[in-house]
Amino acid sequence: MAVEICPIARLRCGHLDGTLDGMSADSTPIMPVELSIERHAPSRRIPLGERSWVDLVEGFVRNADMEFADLHESAPWAQTEVLRYDKYVPEKRLGTMMRSDARPMFRQAELHLQAKYRAAFTGVGALLYRTGDDFQGLHSDREMRWLDDTLVAIVVLGQRRPFVFRKRAPIATVVERIPAGSDSGDLVLMPGEGDLLVMGGAAQLEWLHGVPKADTANPRISLTWRWTSRRGRPDTNPSYYDGKQYSDRPRQPGTRIHRP
Repeated sequence: MAVEICPIARLRCGHLDGTLDGMSADSTPIMPVELSIERHAPSRRIPLGERSWVDLVEGFVRNADMEFADLHESAPWAQTEVLRYDKYVPEKRLGTMMRSDARPMFRQAELHLQAKYRAAFTGVGALLYRTGDDFQGLHSDREMRWLDDTLVAIVVLGQRRPFVFRKRAPIATVVERIPAGSDSGDLVLMPGEGDLLVMGGAAQLEWLHGVPKADTANPRISLTWRWTSRRGRPDTNPSYYDGKQYSDRPRQPGTRIHRP
């Protein structure tokens, strides 16, 4: 495969010090680094109403199997427990936060996203679904608070599994009464094996998304970057990670983390 030099922001891919034109700070030539992403992979936009949309980019990550195997083995996975009714309940997946300069693929993906969407993303949040028994229920990323205009970009490595979108219902409606992916109005995508999915516009305000249980023993990793315009009215309601406590004993943290 020919080595491709990334022109994004005129940086050599994999070099994070801002050096331009292939030279290091001491004028030593910088060897080109092979791209870990397909910058020109075809992108398909799916409208979600007038103000929301999702982009699906298939085959975004090169050597996706290698990236998956390395992350699966080396990332500092941890178990998050969320306070629910005065006791901590483990999430059905593992997670960790990673620096965007931890791997060339992370940095290249972030530069690509910033250039394409003209936004300063923050990341990288990583989730590991160990088997099909791990899942994430229907939700929106309300912790961003300002939801009128957001971008949530997710690189999915490993097993293809349903990624479900459902139109947000009135607050009195219990959305989980109908399993994710089985409602006639659900949109179901199957990202995996290095695909990129980007939710944009008012998707976090108007829609829910989730990864339901699946009939597979294979693992899946998602890598997430986020951006919000901070426009509109902020969502000040407690988020999922604020926890729920109903006793009169001293307030406990909404979450706690431990290494498995």
